[in-house]
Amino acid sequence: MTRPRALLLDAMGTLIGLRRPVGELYAEAAADHGLTLEAAALDRAFLQAYRSAPPLAFPGTAAAHLEQAERHWWQQRIATTFAGVGVPQLPMGLAADLFDRFADPEPWGVYPEVPTALDRWRQRGLRLVVVSNFDRRLHRLLQRLGLRNALEGVVVSSEVGAAKPDPAPLTRALELLELPAAQVWHIGDSDADEAAAAAAGIPCLRLARPGGVLLPAPVLSEPDSADAPPAPGPTGSS
Repeated sequence: MTRPRALLLDAMGTLIGLRRPVGELYAEAAADHGLTLEAAALDRAFLQAYRSAPPLAFPGTAAAHLEQAERHWWQQRIATTFAGVGVPQLPMGLAADLFDRFADPEPWGVYPEVPTALDRWRQRGLRLVVVSNFDRRLHRLLQRLGLRNALEGVVVSSEVGAAKPDPAPLTRALELLELPAAQVWHIGDSDADEAAAAAAGIPCLRLARPGGVLLPAPVLSEPDSADAPPAPGPTGSS
C-alpha cells in the first residue's frame, strides 16, 4: 500500500459510540410512554431487528422525502424490537420520540483518542471524509460532538441510496475528494466496511470496539511515511 492522501472514516463504532446500551435508552423512552420493560431484553431484540433489516438507503427517493423515509425505516426497526419483547403495538409517539432522542448528542460520545488522531492526520495533510451507514441526523451529530470541522465531507447511506457493503458510499466519497481509490484508505469496524472497501479497491484498516458502547478502546493509529502502518486495533466487528 502506498501512503494515502485521504482517509474515509466510518462513524458509529469508529469515531463515535453510544454511552449506554441501546436497550437502556429504549427502556427509558418506553417508561415515558407507560411501558416497563427489561433493558437487556430490548437490547437483544434490537440487535436481532437491526441485523435482519434492509439497508438504510432509499434509491430514487427525492431529497424532500428523505426524512420521511428515514423515520419510517427506524419506525419499522423500533416496532420489530418492541414486538420481540411482547409489545405488538407501539404507543403513539414512541417511535418519533426515539428517533428524535438519537438525533441529540446526549446519548453519544466521541472515543477519547479520536480528536487527537483527527488533528494529527490533518496536520500531515490528510483529507478526511466520514462514510457511514446512517441517516441525515449524522451531519448535525458530528457538528454538535465537535468533529465536523475536522472533516472535508460526510457521506451517509440514506442520501447515497446504497449502504456498505455496497461500495457506492465510498465511491461517492472518492468523487467528493476527486481522488482515485489507490490514494485513499478506509477505516471502519465491521465486515461491511471491509467488503465495501475491497469492492471499491480501497485498503481498509479495521478497528475493534466492544459492543459499540462508549468504553475504553484501542488507539487509532496514524498513517505515516511507511508503506503500511500497523492496524489501529485488533480485528473485530457500521
